Amino acid sequence: MSIRTKSRRLLASGLLIAVTDLFARSLYACPGLLLGQHVPFYDRHLVKRDSLSLYVRDGESWRAEPLQVDPLDNEGSLLFPKDSKWVKEGLNPSDRLSFHLDRFGPRYDLNKPLNPPCKTNELIELNYKGKYAYLMTCAPTAAVNAERPVTHQDKDRTVLSSDYSYRYSKSNHLVFENIQVASQNGKEMIPVAKDSDLLIVGDVKKFFTLYFDSSDIDAQIVHQRQGPLGLMGGMEFFLRILAFKIDMQLLPEVNFFEDSLFMPMSMTLPVNAAKYLRRGSGIYYSWAPEKDVEWDWDKSELDDLDVELLNPNGTGPLSKPSMKHCDLRHCQYSIVGKAKGRPFVMNFKIARKAADLGFFPQLIRDVPLVEKKIDHKLGRFPGEGRIAIYFETARLPEGTHTWDFWIYFPDKNADEQCSFKIKRENISFLLSRPRP
Repeated sequence: MSIRTKSRRLLASGLLIAVTDLFARSLYACPGLLLGQHVPFYDRHLVKRDSLSLYVRDGESWRAEPLQVDPLDNEGSLLFPKDSKWVKEGLNPSDRLSFHLDRFGPRYDLNKPLNPPCKTNELIELNYKGKYAYLMTCAPTAAVNAERPVTHQDKDRTVLSSDYSYRYSKSNHLVFENIQVASQNGKEMIPVAKDSDLLIVGDVKKFFTLYFDSSDIDAQIVHQRQGPLGLMGGMEFFLRILAFKIDMQLLPEVNFFEDSLFMPMSMTLPVNAAKYLRRGSGIYYSWAPEKDVEWDWDKSELDDLDVELLNPNGTGPLSKPSMKHCDLRHCQYSIVGKAKGRPFVMNFKIARKAADLGFFPQLIRDVPLVEKKIDHKLGRFPGEGRIAIYFETARLPEGTHTWDFWIYFPDKNADEQCSFKIKRENISFLLSRPRP
C-alpha cells in the first residue's frame, strides 16, 4: 500500500514509534501511515479531520490512541495551511493518517454486541500482523492527542525525542551536524554520525563541470507543525551561483517521528539530462561516522561504487541496479550500523524507472579514492574516514523524480523491514446491533 498518491508512485516507509515502556514494546519499525482514499468509509465526504479517533481493545474496555492527520497535496507533499480552520474541514483523499502500529491490540469479538466508546457513524477495523485497532468518526479526547513526542529546540537547531537527537547545520537544514541515538537502557545518548555534506556535480557536454556543495545551498525549515506522532517540517531550497540565489525545483520535507526521521524528496529536471550531461554527473551524500559505531556491511543492502563509472570519457557498461534490491516498481537500499549495540538503519527507496537509469545509491567507503578520481573534494571536510553514497543523474529524463530517505532506530532487530500492508475493513454494520 502506498502512502503517496498515484502520481508520485511511492511506497513511503514510515518508521519505528516508541511506547512508554522501552523494554515492553513490540519490534515494529514503522508507524502506520494511510491515505484518506485508502480508508473504506461508506461516505468519506461526511468525515471531518477533527472528528476521527483511533481505539484499541484493552481487556473488556476501549483505549484511545493518538491519531495524526496531515494534509497532503495531490502530489503527496505536506501542506502547511496558514488558516487553522483546515482541521475542521472534510477529510481529503490525499490526507495522511499516522498512528502507532505497536499499540494495536486484540481483535474485538464480532459475535458480541458492540459497545463503542463514542457516538460514531462508521467503524473501520485495521489489521496489522494480527493486531487490531478501530477508526471511529467521533472527536478524539483532548488528552490522547496532546502527546508531543518530538520537540524542536530552534535556538540549538536540534530536534529531540526520547530516542534520538538530530542537530542540523545553520544554513542548510538538509544536512546534519550530528545525530545521536539513545542507548538500549535509555540512560545516555550515543553519537552516531556527524558533519554530513552534499555535493552536486554537473559535467556539462562541450562546457565545463559545475560543482555545488552544502555551502552553495540554502535549505531552511520554514514551516512546522507539531502533532501527537511527531514534528513535520517544510523547506525552501535555494542554490547560490556567484551573487545569484536561484529557487530550485526541489521540494524537500522532513518528518520527525519519535524513533525515526523521514525525508521524501521530489526533484524536477527542466531538461533531459542525457542530452546535456556526461558520465560522472550526480549527487554525493557523505558523513563522518563516530568512534563507537560499527557498520554491518553484510546486513546492509547496497553495492559498492565502481569508480570507473565516474570517468566522463568511459565507454564501459553504465551502472544498473542489482535485481536483489528491486521489485517491479521500486528498489530499496539500506545501510545498517550499531552504536554500542544499538542498531540504526539508513534506508533509501527509489522508483524502479529512475534506478534503471542509474539513479540509486552506490556505496563509497574510500572517499579519498573518489576525490582523486574526480579531482574534486566531496565536500567541506577532509575525506579520510568518511562514508559516502553516489546517485548518478546523467541519464535522467526531463520531469519529476522522487525518492525517500529515512533513518530509524530499531530497539533490537536491525533486520526489520517496514511494511504498509495494513488490512482495512468497514464493519459499520455492527453499529446497528443492539447494545448489551
